[in-house]
Amino acid sequence: MSDLSTYTREDSRLAAVPLPQKDGLPVPRHGIRSQLILLAGLLGLSLVLTMASLFWSGYSQDKIALENSRHLAGTALKVQLSTLQKIITDYTYWDEAYLKTVEKFDPSWFDENFADGEYLGDTFGITTTFVVNSHNKILRHMRNSEIFENPSQLDTADYFKDGISKLIKTARHSIDGEFEAAAGLVKMDRQFYIATARVIHPHSDALLAKAAVTPSNAFVVAVMRPLGSALLEKIAEDFGLQDLRFVRSDDPSSRLPLQIMEGERFGALAWEIDLPSKYVMEVILPGFLAVIISVGWLGWYGLNSLRQSQMQQFAAMQQAQIADRSKTEFLANMSHELRTPLNAIIGFSELMKGEAFGPLGDERYNEYSAHIHDSGAHLLDIINDVLDLSNVESGNFDLREGEISLPTVIGSVKQFIGPRADEKGIALDVNLAPDLPTVLADDGALKQILLNLLSNAIKFTPPAGNVNVGVKFDRDGAVEIAVSDTGCGIPGDQLPLVMRPFHQVDGYLTKSEGGTGLGLALSASLVALHGGKMRIDSEVDKGTTVIVTLPIERLAA
Repeated sequence: MSDLSTYTREDSRLAAVPLPQKDGLPVPRHGIRSQLILLAGLLGLSLVLTMASLFWSGYSQDKIALENSRHLAGTALKVQLSTLQKIITDYTYWDEAYLKTVEKFDPSWFDENFADGEYLGDTFGITTTFVVNSHNKILRHMRNSEIFENPSQLDTADYFKDGISKLIKTARHSIDGEFEAAAGLVKMDRQFYIATARVIHPHSDALLAKAAVTPSNAFVVAVMRPLGSALLEKIAEDFGLQDLRFVRSDDPSSRLPLQIMEGERFGALAWEIDLPSKYVMEVILPGFLAVIISVGWLGWYGLNSLRQSQMQQFAAMQQAQIADRSKTEFLANMSHELRTPLNAIIGFSELMKGEAFGPLGDERYNEYSAHIHDSGAHLLDIINDVLDLSNVESGNFDLREGEISLPTVIGSVKQFIGPRADEKGIALDVNLAPDLPTVLADDGALKQILLNLLSNAIKFTPPAGNVNVGVKFDRDGAVEIAVSDTGCGIPGDQLPLVMRPFHQVDGYLTKSEGGTGLGLALSASLVALHGGKMRIDSEVDKGTTVIVTLPIERLAA
């Protein structure tokens, strides 16, 4: 009885608490709790999976971004080394360089060409150069843009121990008919450099055969640029590497290890990179924690941002590799898109000038059509010069050589340009040495050289002046073509610069006559393709003489 009574009271207390109902029937409390737990679990699991997915995605993208960034930095260093290799090739693949260093060493010539600290430093960032003989003895040395006195007394075994010895050795053994320039990272006097070295050898076949350059008798020139803040700033600007800096090898921020050519690591490059994971943590994750509904949108936004970031880094990495191709495509498009309509403009304006289909009427139409024709022809000449210079510099200009009569070529050019001289009242004279032989050259290129030089001479010579074209043999038997004038002349400090593309000398006649500054640069490049040389002698208010020398090998047998 007592047991039953006890049960009834407990049951009454339970009944006093209302139970949740559904359709009038009671629902156990644990059903709602379990549903909430299940819902929370599903949401929590979704959040964890989403966060894990984001973290993994960020980690993977970080690896890709870091690898791309390292590759970009490595490419940037290779570009700098390649630039030095091109420079040293120009300086060592040269008959005069061989004669002035190997045949008979001329210190003053070396200082002028390889030890001009101001020019090499300002133009290429090069501060250190040296030349060694076949016994690895230093003949001449510029260090930190200044001539190093008594370099022969240096102990080269110790002086060259940090990579330079291997650089020289690699250059010596890269002859094999190719004379490739060696390049790498070296250390000298507690300073690290990007460096390149190359064997000096003639460019003419006759002198090259006579020289018989081998690894054991070769003279080697090295040029070095400090791996310092100036170079790092240039690389950072050119390749988009933020806060590029030099750090110790064990620095946690190091990204690209550096080692000298002997194999010893001496440090690393570090730079800042906007890692995708950082973006995920700062932007996407707070959105998930704040509003789970926005998970999908934020995820899409974050992944899209990551993809864009990756694409930008990939594009920057490829920039150095596709620069030449882009330039070629641009020039090809410019050739078609500009020259084709210009030819049409010139042709139609010529028809209008000649009134081929009848009178134009007002005299001003004749004047305007003449202006259109002349301006179009001038613009076409500029485009052709730019294209030709670009083809020469990129090695895509092929000489079409044949036996050329100099009197015939000069006569043809004089006939073409003579009216310009007549318009200004300038006397255009030609003085040719007797019995001139034919020369092996590109007829079009030779005419372009003469046309550019004569155009400049006439342009910068005042009325009633004189322009002269002379051809003679020099003391070595080579042909010299000299174009002289009585014009305004070129200041001495401008002479080293006038053969650079687009450079123009300041002065009244320059401003009044105009021009692009391409003529001399293109002419010098075309002369160099023939194995010749071009030099300029000038005096202000007295005139200028440009001398083109074609080597004796260019004389037809």
